[in-house]
Amino acid sequence: MKTFCSYYNQDICKSCDLISRDYSDQILLKEKVLERALADLDYPKFLSPVHSSPTAFRNKAKMVVTGTQNEPIIGLWGESDLDRGRELLNCPLHVTQINEMLPALKDFIRTAKLVPYHIGSKTGELKGIILFHSEQSHETYLRFILRSKESLDRIRKNQNILLQEFPHLKCISVNIQPIAHALLEGEEEIFITDKKSILHKLGETNFMLGPRAFVQTNQEVATKLYETAALWVKETKLRKFMELYCGQGAFSFFASPYIEQAMGVEINQEAVKEANRTAEAFGLAHLKFKSADAAMIELEIKSFEPDIILVNPPRRGLAQASKLLLQHKPEVIIYSSCNHETLCQDLQKLAAFYHITKIKIFDMFPNTNHFETLVQLNLKSI
Repeated sequence: MKTFCSYYNQDICKSCDLISRDYSDQILLKEKVLERALADLDYPKFLSPVHSSPTAFRNKAKMVVTGTQNEPIIGLWGESDLDRGRELLNCPLHVTQINEMLPALKDFIRTAKLVPYHIGSKTGELKGIILFHSEQSHETYLRFILRSKESLDRIRKNQNILLQEFPHLKCISVNIQPIAHALLEGEEEIFITDKKSILHKLGETNFMLGPRAFVQTNQEVATKLYETAALWVKETKLRKFMELYCGQGAFSFFASPYIEQAMGVEINQEAVKEANRTAEAFGLAHLKFKSADAAMIELEIKSFEPDIILVNPPRRGLAQASKLLLQHKPEVIIYSSCNHETLCQDLQKLAAFYHITKIKIFDMFPNTNHFETLVQLNLKSI
């Protein structure tokens, strides 16, 4: 069956495993998958799912660079060491601004004499490119992933080519990733532009977004996710809010009108710096963010005594953090998950003391099997 994606039709990229299904069928399938996963739990009827635009929704691109300096290939790794890679310059999921920039980046690679990295021989410098475009603020950041600092001066020398052609490009950085394998990001970030973040707007909420921060790639659905969680927080009428695995604190910022105090916890120090900077810039003194492992903050929880805790863990789930929730037992837990399997494992652990009161699917990743789930749990009466 032919789809709207020429890359899928030509077997160049098969990432969108549900792309051949009607969109309504994709949603029904995801609901059934979640129902099966929740089979051993008591839960209410799902709230109406949030749909996505099936195309032009993805505002972040992580692309590897292969080929040669004169003929760079921006897209996907090849399937073997002899495969030079698979070009992907016009993905129908990407927002227009990303697809417009990728061909220009091929020219930039030639001009700045950036040699693509070759895994087999462990030679070359440029491993990948990361682009993020904020649709409401119309600002973009660009990251070059390099093996070393050898190419830094040439990128600095030629940066104005890109800045002049794309006025929405505000922040350029280089990430140094010296390890000789396919890991795309390293620990060291070097800024090429004076500006080290972009303005990222979601609805009426503003963020200062740095290149290293986690951000949802579907801006339309992410906004609805944060708005829904904030509404649920408002409806609880609870005032002391804690967000675990907070990233740059999106849930906290959206909930800020309805709470008196908030503490966000995130292990990524750069994300915490940006979150605190955002709170200060927009006069939200009641929001505080701390860099720590969410599973190792027993003293912070005891000191802060939150009434409501929102968790947004990575795909592996809560792990040891579930023990902290059961020790403290806040009145309400709101759980945002991108992995229904680990979500349901964690809900099983919480089931002795909590019952599920709300559950809603957000189709953050259309045309794939993945989806986001938002769940509210209330402490059971003794």
